[in-house]
Amino acid sequence: MTLYIGSPVKRVEDLRFLTGKGRYIDDIYFPNMLYMAVLRSNYAWTKFKIDPKRVEERGFSVITFEDTKEFSPLPNFFVPDPKRVPKEYILAKDEAKYFGEPIGLVLGRDRYEAYDALELIDVDYEPREPITDPFKAIGPNSPTLHKELGSNIVYSDIFEYGEEPKDYNYIEKKFRYNRILPAPLETNGVIAEFDKISGNLTIYANTQVPQVFKTALSIIFNIPRSKVRIIVPDSGGGFGGKIFLKPIAMTALASIITGRPVKYIETRYEHIISAIHGPDRHYTAKILYKGDELLGAIIDLVEDFGAYLHTYQPLPILRQIYQLVGPYKMKYLKFRVSGVVTNKPPTGAYRGLGIPPAVLVLENLVKSVSKVSKIDEMELRMKNFIDKLPYEHITGAVYDSGNYREALKKLVSQLEVKDKDKYTGIGIALALEPGSSLAFQTLVVNKPRTPYYEGVYMRIDSGGDVTVFLSTNTMGTGHETSISQVVADVLGIPIDDVKVVLGDTAGPPGTGFYGSRFSVVGISAVYTAALKLKEKMREYLAKMFNVEKDEVKIDNGIVKISNKSFSIKEAVNIIYNRSYLIGDEIGLDVSVTINSYNVNVADDKRRVNFSTTYGVNAHGVVIKVDKDTGFIKILKYVVLSDCGTMINPMIVDGQLMGGTTMGIGASLLEKVEYDENGIPRQTSFADYWIPSAEEVPKFEIQHMISPSPFTPLGTKGVAEGGATVPPAAIINALEDILKKPINRIEIPITPEYVLQLINDMS
Repeated sequence: MTLYIGSPVKRVEDLRFLTGKGRYIDDIYFPNMLYMAVLRSNYAWTKFKIDPKRVEERGFSVITFEDTKEFSPLPNFFVPDPKRVPKEYILAKDEAKYFGEPIGLVLGRDRYEAYDALELIDVDYEPREPITDPFKAIGPNSPTLHKELGSNIVYSDIFEYGEEPKDYNYIEKKFRYNRILPAPLETNGVIAEFDKISGNLTIYANTQVPQVFKTALSIIFNIPRSKVRIIVPDSGGGFGGKIFLKPIAMTALASIITGRPVKYIETRYEHIISAIHGPDRHYTAKILYKGDELLGAIIDLVEDFGAYLHTYQPLPILRQIYQLVGPYKMKYLKFRVSGVVTNKPPTGAYRGLGIPPAVLVLENLVKSVSKVSKIDEMELRMKNFIDKLPYEHITGAVYDSGNYREALKKLVSQLEVKDKDKYTGIGIALALEPGSSLAFQTLVVNKPRTPYYEGVYMRIDSGGDVTVFLSTNTMGTGHETSISQVVADVLGIPIDDVKVVLGDTAGPPGTGFYGSRFSVVGISAVYTAALKLKEKMREYLAKMFNVEKDEVKIDNGIVKISNKSFSIKEAVNIIYNRSYLIGDEIGLDVSVTINSYNVNVADDKRRVNFSTTYGVNAHGVVIKVDKDTGFIKILKYVVLSDCGTMINPMIVDGQLMGGTTMGIGASLLEKVEYDENGIPRQTSFADYWIPSAEEVPKFEIQHMISPSPFTPLGTKGVAEGGATVPPAAIINALEDILKKPINRIEIPITPEYVLQLINDMS
């Protein structure tokens, strides 16, 4: 019997947030702390010389590349050939390669003083014409951004699965998925404190991957990993934007040089112009079919990486591979990719980690087949869906559980529209959400690695209270609540008796907060640890009462031994106060580290299970287009999710609503554009539009539950699913209005673009 798992328990962390008691990075202060401002390039590609005399004469510290010579470039852990990776230093040496690239640091007694001092630094620029178009970057007459590489193509590969069919029809389309911003409520923030006596470097940062960046800082500064500690306080969102090493490395550099604590808080302007952006992609895609059978796909991708390869590139490219065939019984996939550098900020992780554009490509092509072949869209999908799960696809992905046909039926049943006119359209799309695991990295990393684990340390004190430690962190996602629910259920104690401590690399091992992994591997580690703790209690009590362990029963918080019964707290008190009856080793604590389940490394055919679980996300949308303005209004939006066992349905619904809102923003509003000089056109929320209450509809959320056979509780990932489907669903609704496929699809779907399509239709 479970009391908490599956219940919409109110979030235990919300009280401190709602009463202003949260402790965010900017709430932390140290005596003698300096504040850092970043000098950034005013040009997209330029030589430069810095003269800091005027600022230094006023007592400010200025740091440039000359102060970093003994340190290493920023590492990239996931590239097939490190020699092909452009070197990115903490600060640019003498040439900046994108507008906003850091070229110097200024340290002052407060933030405003430091930023004012930036204006006093003399910088001599020698700008040149930048490369802003990835296709021009790979043209024969293009200059090379990084001369030492000899080419602007820094990553290329071909993935082929199955055999190309001999007889088929095909539809070919182009897709442009523009770069977007994670735009969390709280920007990146760091405090670094280097102790010159001990050599310890302590970092407070709202990063998503503290353990990974602990290793990175050790490499950059040649400090033993044991002397680097990263602590993550409360954080206001991440969405991939806080998997960003540069601000942490810059702040650490400043503290190492000055020997004082240094704080840096990224401004919103800085976040927009120079933080990590979402994917910047150009697809040419063919879907192969014959009659009503989907046979395969041939897809070419040109990815604009920006000026450098972000820490996690090219993982977002690789992660999408399984989704290019998705839930369909397709027998062939050929995927060719070219990763290109241009004079723009680096792209990297964004909610969905590469999946949303792939969903757009596949789901729109499937709809196009139905239109061109005059086959009912529902019938086409139903015929081609995978029937029985688990199912190993041609890519090596092992889909764990679900019922795609039932999901689509349930979704479509909610999409009836009365009085549908010619400018009202209905769109559907379905995606598979990977939960946990970076096994797909072995497609490119030569040495197999398994950074998919999560560790937990758990203890019960003599008063019966449980404390749970994880190095992973939370960013508004309710992890403290979910952890408490699982522990309370397993041990049969009140949820208020569970305390959760997150986000400290001095704690258990782990790999971070990303990729819908927490409910798969994090919760599984917590559950396993709680079971072990329960078994340890039974073992101790059996020794104390001189009975077999099987005679000690713990159910629903009651301990029964023969004809005796105790509450958990009473039993714990007995164990601690009569520990002499146990032996030398006492203590109600356990440490557990688990790997992601059912993962492997790529085989000689480059087949790999991309994830432990694959949740189902089916979206249906009804839109109305204003034929005079081109604006799209969402009349109805239905979200169907199958994320396996839900620990807390209320938190799940919150994730689905938040993710879908981000997906709507990507579909209709959000875009980072650059002019011919490589200058961003968007520099604030006045011109970078994110969804407001006016654009966000009331979501109708439906659930199906098919527990995963590969996780102890049947959980799957859920945090990214909402964000992956809206672009595909909305463009399919627009095609429903146009009554024909769109040959070149561009996301976001702007009013100007819609008007052009309507004019073409008429």
